Order: sequence, then structure tokens, then C-alpha cells
Amino acid sequence: MASDRPSPFLVDAVKASASRFKETKNALEARQRELDAREAELQTRAADLERQAERLKGEREEFQKDKEQVTAARATIDHDLGTVRVEREKSGAEERRVQEWARTLNDREKAIKDNEDRVKRLDMDLSGHLKESEGKIQALLEREELAAQRERALADTIERLVGMERGLADRDKKLATREEELIKLQNERLRSLEAREREMLKISEEMHARQKESSAQHESFVELQDTLRQELTRLATERERLAGKEKSLIEAERYLAAALEASGIDVAPEEERSPPPPPMGEPRAPKPPVPQPTAPPNAPPPIIPPIRTGESLRDEIFEEEHAESRPKVSRADALERMTRALETAKKARDLGRNVSDIRKVLKQARAAFESGEYDTASRLAEEILRELEAIALAR
Repeated sequence: MASDRPSPFLVDAVKASASRFKETKNALEARQRELDAREAELQTRAADLERQAERLKGEREEFQKDKEQVTAARATIDHDLGTVRVEREKSGAEERRVQEWARTLNDREKAIKDNEDRVKRLDMDLSGHLKESEGKIQALLEREELAAQRERALADTIERLVGMERGLADRDKKLATREEELIKLQNERLRSLEAREREMLKISEEMHARQKESSAQHESFVELQDTLRQELTRLATERERLAGKEKSLIEAERYLAAALEASGIDVAPEEERSPPPPPMGEPRAPKPPVPQPTAPPNAPPPIIPPIRTGESLRDEIFEEEHAESRPKVSRADALERMTRALETAKKARDLGRNVSDIRKVLKQARAAFESGEYDTASRLAEEILRELEAIALAR
């Protein structure tokens, strides 16, 4: 119904009152918050005031203490003023004394000025001398630079020489190892040659025995040749006799054939005719012997080459050793002494000894050994051994 519905004016008034109520409520809440904040601020201020009051009490106590200290300081100041008066009197006396010192100082200043003038003159002289000395020093520096350059060049040359010395040392070591290898090879060759010499001696003995056997066989062959020669001469005479008989038979056959032809009797050809049987009383001629190669009379015996003895074989192996001028020292003894000398020199070199002279002597000994002069090689090796033993005894 229309009468039950509220009027819009009332609704607006209620809304306006509600909004005003809300505004007042919000304002009250804001005021309450401000009051709370002020209350908290007042509480903090009260706490600050209490702290300030306590601090003021402490400061008052400190002020009292400072006041007491000031009074004590004033007393000390009064005492110090008295002492200052005394010190002032003393300072007056000191001032007078200082004035006197000032006068003396003025005099000294004048003397110092004079000395300064003299020093200036001396400085000028010294500057001239210094310039001259600087020139000399510059020349000395240039000389030092030249000397330094020369020293660097000398250092480079010394380094090169050290490198060359190291290379020479390496070469010496290599040469020493090669000499050792050569000596080992020579020892091996000497052993092999001695073994060959023994084998050749055995072969020569066997050949000598064979020569004896061949000489015996030759003698028996000569005897057999003589017997064969005699038999051949006998057979030759028998053959000549049989040849004469055969010749006489052939002449008789020819005579009979000619006689039969003359009498007119046919005669069979010679190929178909058989030889007549030999007469019973006459022996059949023996068949002529087959000619054998006969040795000429007084044939020389076969030439047998002479058997070489051990010394001739040794002469062929060692061509440098002659039978007429054989050395007193053998090859093996000389080689043994050279080996001992080389081993002793190696030990001395390992101990730091300079063995250049000894190496030269070893080379001479080696050259003498290779040329066949075993006496010289042995003598040089003995000299090296004596020298090294003397050095060892001196140490």
C-alpha cells in the first residue's frame, strides 16, 4: 500500500543522519587516536624529564666537584704566579745574558759571512775543479764501458773456450774409448793369430810327417821305377827278337807265294788264307806286348815344395817382423804393457789428473807398436807407468 511506504524525505534524512553519525564517529576515533598518541608522547616526555632530572643531579654533583677542583687550581695558580715572578726575574737575567750572546752572535755572523764569501770563492774554484773532474769521470766511465764491453767479449770467448774444452774432453773420452776398443781388437787379433800360429805349427808338423811319408814313398817309387826300367829293357830286346822272326816269316811267305804263282797254282787271297800252323817243334811266337808309357831314363824325381816351418809362417803373418832383426820384446808383452799404461792413465784421469802429456806419449807408443818397434812401445809404456806411480806416491 501507498501509506506503508516511507517517504523519501525521511529516508534521506536518516541517511544524512547516519552519514553524520559515521563522520562524528570517525572524528571521535581520530581524536581518540590523537589523544592516545599525545598520551604516549607525554609519557615519553615524562620519562625524558625524569632522565634529565637525574642527569641534572649528576651534573650538579660534577659541578660541585669541578668547583672544588677550580678552587684547588686557583690555589695552585697563585702558587704558580709566585714562581712565575721568580722565573721572570731569572728570565731578565737570562735576557741580559742572551743580549750578550746576541752581540757575540753578530760578531760570529760577520765572521761567518766572511767565511761564506771565502767559501763562495772556494766553491767557484771547486766548481772548476769539479767540471774538470766530471770530464775525467766521463772519460773514466767511457773507459769503464769499453772495459765492460771487453769483459763481455772476454766472457763470451771464455764461454766458447769452455764449450770447446768440453768438446775436446768429449773427444778425448771418445778417443780413449776407441783406443780401448782398438786395444781389445788387437788383443783379440793377437789371440786369434796365436791360435792360427798354433794351428799352422800343427799343420807344419803334419806336413813334415807327410813329407817323411812322401820321401819314403818316393824312395820306394824310385826302386819300383828301376825295376820297371829293367823289365822294360828286357821286354824291348825280346820285342826286337820277335820282330826279326816275324819279318823273316813274312819274307818266306812272299817267296812261297811268288813261287806258286810262277808254277800256275791258284793261291787264295791273303784274307781267306789262314796262317799255317806253327811247327810242333817250334814254339809259337808270343803276342807282342802292348806298349806302355815308359819313363825316360834317369828321370828326375818329382819336385816337392819345401814344407814351411813355424817361423816362416809367422813371418808371413807378421810381415813387419824379420827373422834377421827380431825385437827383444815380443808383441804380446808390448801390448800388455800398453794396456796397463792405458788403464792407469784412465784411473788418473778419473781422479782429476791432467793426462794430455801422457796421452801424447801413448800415441807415440801406439805408433811405434803399429810400425813394429815393440822395444820402443814397451819402453814408453814403462815410462808412463813409472810417472803415474810417482804421482800416486807423491799424493
